Amino acid sequence: MNEQTKNPESSPNAAVTLGSILSQARMEKGMSVGEVAERLKLPARQIEAMESGSYKGLPEAVFIRGFLSSYARLLELNEKELNQYLQQIFPSGNCPLTSENHKVPSAELDFQNSPQRRHFPRWLIVVLVVILIGAVVYAWQSKSTSENARLAATASQDVSAQTASIGDIAASNIRIVPMMASEHISPQAAASGVSASQTNGISAGMEASRPVVTGKDTLVIKLANRTWLQVSDKSGKVLISQNVDAGSTHQYSSAAPYKVILGYTPGASIQFAGKDVAIPQNKKRTAAITVGGN
Repeated sequence: MNEQTKNPESSPNAAVTLGSILSQARMEKGMSVGEVAERLKLPARQIEAMESGSYKGLPEAVFIRGFLSSYARLLELNEKELNQYLQQIFPSGNCPLTSENHKVPSAELDFQNSPQRRHFPRWLIVVLVVILIGAVVYAWQSKSTSENARLAATASQDVSAQTASIGDIAASNIRIVPMMASEHISPQAAASGVSASQTNGISAGMEASRPVVTGKDTLVIKLANRTWLQVSDKSGKVLISQNVDAGSTHQYSSAAPYKVILGYTPGASIQFAGKDVAIPQNKKRTAAITVGGN
């Protein structure tokens, strides 16, 4: 600094004096007001206000001190003498703008001594993203579980409805297929005491893997779809009464006439004594047939 800065305390107006020092130092360096404003990232009017010593219209005192310090560093002025001027311009306790309630910690000022903008913590963003992903996964799993439970309940209801519909089959849906004369039990068989249940050579519910018997008194039922099947022999004994798998074959012997109940007729076929038995069709797709009766 020049001679007028040797004793800043004697200056009648420290702000004007400091402004003159800044203006003179700027011109000695050959810099314009606009160039200084661009270097300090400040409006030109604020540079002019600091050089004139009139701080009207500028921010609070703590910012003005920062602007003056940045300007002085740019012009390479003596920092100690600058602080003496600043102490006169902004004496502690006398300027409400520099009170403790308005001071900004130096750690929160950027290279221009301006308050730094606080950024949202990155770790908190990561935590929020993880929570969001977890919520999406949980919602997806809950939806899948609910959907599976709904499908299982629907399937169970369909089977129950199919089973319940068996009891609602109309009497007109019952078809009786006569038994051939050769299919009656001979007097010799009756005299020998052999019962029909003892002559039943094939157990209920035989699968397709077993050879299909085509005897004169043999009933063969083939099912293309999973359905309810109930078969009773001539004594009323229930040979099978359950849901059976698609593609299964069931055959019975020496117990005619049979009463056959189908819960789902599409794809089903019935043979008795090697001949096809017509299955009546209706809107409910169920049937009750007596096969081998008189």
